[in-house]
Amino acid sequence: MKFWKKCVLALLLLTITFAIYLLLNIRSLSVEQLSEDVHIIRGIGGNTTVLNTDAGTVVIDSMTFKMQGSLIREKAEELTGKEVVLLVNTHYHLDHTHGNPGFRAGTQVVATERTLSHLKALDPEHWNGEAAKLLPNDTFTDRKQFNLGNKTVTLIHPGDGHTDGDLVVIFEEDKTLVTGDLFFNFHYPNIDLEAGGSVASWPQTLDNVLTLDFDAVIPGHGDTTNRQGLIDFQTMMRELGETAKNAIAAKPEISLKEFLEVQSVKFDADKGYLPIKFAGISLGLNREFVLTRAWQEQTGNFELLNSPITQTE
Repeated sequence: MKFWKKCVLALLLLTITFAIYLLLNIRSLSVEQLSEDVHIIRGIGGNTTVLNTDAGTVVIDSMTFKMQGSLIREKAEELTGKEVVLLVNTHYHLDHTHGNPGFRAGTQVVATERTLSHLKALDPEHWNGEAAKLLPNDTFTDRKQFNLGNKTVTLIHPGDGHTDGDLVVIFEEDKTLVTGDLFFNFHYPNIDLEAGGSVASWPQTLDNVLTLDFDAVIPGHGDTTNRQGLIDFQTMMRELGETAKNAIAAKPEISLKEFLEVQSVKFDADKGYLPIKFAGISLGLNREFVLTRAWQEQTGNFELLNSPITQTE
């Protein structure tokens, strides 16, 4: 066999092997039971939360692929014995929304108005045809509450952080907080400045979250934890923002290269943090990434891609 044919065959086999590996990872879901009525489904794309109520099943976030969404819906209904009556998207990123089309058309899908705006403006290619039927169809700005028989579910937009449209969910009777990507537990967070995210505002946003009544905390990525776990993450984000703010106040013209060389030594609140990986592949969410984002925000070196509509008289 000629050398080039061997190379093509090897590449083909490698592609098929990776496709099978990816498919197996996509289909792989694990379940953690937090309480009698609360479960966490884990897989590629982070954490999905399931709540059992007298009125039906509530699902928070749908992961990355339609196939995952279908599997999540089936698993959620198996866990509760009831159909999904409410699907919540904590923000617009594909690893929390692209599974939506795996749910039944007509499902009530809830998100903030900014999340719906971002989906339409920043991810329009995905949301056409049949997928458009599972876009958020029930939106709010600040707060929304659902009384579902024996359960009260409160949705709150606490401020800017990961994006400018994130929401958190409180299962009132279970004293459980679902944060979406406003909290990455011991993982470096994605900071979406282009969609209104903010390192500088993130700690205050978490202050607003910490006024709520909860014990258990389910992050967008990472292990389930408690109030102290969220406070520890807030401390890391506060130091990240202050590191950039202080460095630029001392030397306004500081370059990114110099900032990374000098400030990465001073920034030490991230001990134990790990990069997020997708099927074993790093997504670039690491120490250098979060420092870069902090520098970009403080120096204005980024472009807002979906500006809020300004109301005029």
